[in-house]
Amino acid sequence: MKKTILLSSIFITLYAGEISKLFNAVEKIPQTKLDKLMVKEIKINKSEIKYSLYPKISLFASAEHFSSPTNIRPLPPTESAKIKILNKGYPFSRNIYRIGFNLSMPLFIKEIYDNKKKITYILKAAKYKAKINLLQRQSTLVTLISNLNYLFELKKALNKQLESIQTTYNAIKVGVEVGRIPEFKLLRLKDAINNLKIKISDINSKIENIKSKIYILTQYKIKRPVNFTIFNVQNGEFFALKPLKESLKASYYDIKAKKDKKLPKVVLQIKANRGFGKAYNNDDDLAITYASAGIYINWDVFNKTNDAEIQKAKIERTKTKLQIQKTLNELTSQINSINSSLKEINKQLLLSKESISLKEELLKGAKVAFKLNRMTVDEYLGYETDLARARANLANLIAVKNSLIAQKAFIYGKNLKKVFK
Repeated sequence: MKKTILLSSIFITLYAGEISKLFNAVEKIPQTKLDKLMVKEIKINKSEIKYSLYPKISLFASAEHFSSPTNIRPLPPTESAKIKILNKGYPFSRNIYRIGFNLSMPLFIKEIYDNKKKITYILKAAKYKAKINLLQRQSTLVTLISNLNYLFELKKALNKQLESIQTTYNAIKVGVEVGRIPEFKLLRLKDAINNLKIKISDINSKIENIKSKIYILTQYKIKRPVNFTIFNVQNGEFFALKPLKESLKASYYDIKAKKDKKLPKVVLQIKANRGFGKAYNNDDDLAITYASAGIYINWDVFNKTNDAEIQKAKIERTKTKLQIQKTLNELTSQINSINSSLKEINKQLLLSKESISLKEELLKGAKVAFKLNRMTVDEYLGYETDLARARANLANLIAVKNSLIAQKAFIYGKNLKKVFK
């Protein structure tokens, strides 16, 4: 059963959809865009590997001068005899001009297919990492907003305390002026008022500090508390394990690719050109086409550096396995701690609300007793402080609860827009 906690009784509503707008803003800051560019770069790397299986065609042109006549193309002996009989120009020239093309295409290079699979998992890991980074920023935003709301509420509680003491001060001042009440009490109240103003000023500085941090994450300037509703976070898989698991899959193909580098590489090559020149024996204009096509095998039968690369890849795979186990242990501990803390905070919230109601009634009685000179000024101020502290404690508990729920949502990779509305 889903339960929601409405905070409107404590925080002023900025406007509808404020928290969602701030979440959206986090997606547009440079840090998030950098993560997206990282994913895009890996996609291009994947395409680059895929394109390495395509034929490569290059065009060329050349102009060469030789110190002695050089063949435009190889000349078989039978053809040489025929040219001599017909008194034609031999395909040899001092100045040779060529245009042509080269085509190369891998027929079998096993490591390319391994790397193609490896980068598929690396891309998935990068996407998960980008999402983790975004969720981390949004979770930080919730914590900052919760702390900001707490400070606003603390300031509100101190202002109420200040207003209450000021009212008492005004009432006591009359008694002091007519000589019924000692001036000491008035001075003590004045000192309490000044101390409260100092505390409020300090809170204002802290509020501005948190506002600046929120601005860095959102580019928004927050002026008032942000109201939102919290929805329960369902248990799920630890999201931080997802990129590690994809990296583990990638490491398998990384090892495989380095092993397959030992296999023969088979490549198809086609070369063709048309050569131009003047025959060295009679200055005939020559235009001769020459082409070749072949399948070539290249096999590294001994390469010790490749063995070292395989060993390093195996070590990286082992490190990833250990990192998965380490992360699992850490997150299990964190989530257990969060769940325990949330249970205790829910109990404390109920008690704090009841405590505020009781302290409000006690303060009413203390005011009357103090005005009737049946209570010392310090005893009266103690009741004022107790109520302000209780109100601040309630706001702090809510801020801590919001932060814990944000952490829990982050650990499970939940959409924070659906958790905080």
